[in-house]
Amino acid sequence: MANRTYLYTTPVAPQEDPASARIQRFTGISEWSYAIPLVPRVLVSVDPRACQSIIWDGTPDLIAVTARCGPGIARLDGFLGRIDHPGRGTMAEDALRFLRSHTEPDHYFVLECGEVFDMDDESFADQGRSLLAGLADIDAEMEAALARLAPVKPNFWQRVFTPSQESIEEPLRELGLGYWSETLYVELDGPR
Repeated sequence: MANRTYLYTTPVAPQEDPASARIQRFTGISEWSYAIPLVPRVLVSVDPRACQSIIWDGTPDLIAVTARCGPGIARLDGFLGRIDHPGRGTMAEDALRFLRSHTEPDHYFVLECGEVFDMDDESFADQGRSLLAGLADIDAEMEAALARLAPVKPNFWQRVFTPSQESIEEPLRELGLGYWSETLYVELDGPR
């Protein structure tokens, strides 16, 4: 089994009303194996709040992060608009179209990282605090990603052999683009 990071959306702020949140339907947005990529962290980086996991019932620690959808999508839109990369167009458009059609601006994203945290020896609580603290430096991470994605002059082999679309898109997929789906490995479609 791949340890995954999950992104859900819900109409109730889990950190403000845990009881109401547990009876709400959580809609899947995306999942990523073995990592917590930049894109989902950007989506929860505007006024993020730690909350209890909606997946890891036995964990009292605040290991999930929640934030309003509208500001997160706006921040991601600004970031994607600055990427100068040949694969950006379709992937960025697809991401924004999916997010806008599957969320409401006043709803909340819930970023669940417990399965990824479980691969590490550090405590869940410490990893949750580190994740939340790291969101304060997300601008520096976005700038570093933009620098890595900046076009470079192709070398001889790149001029001779046309790269595949898959290899062109790979750096963008590493950011967390291209994995949008309502159907996630952990479905949360009813009361928890």
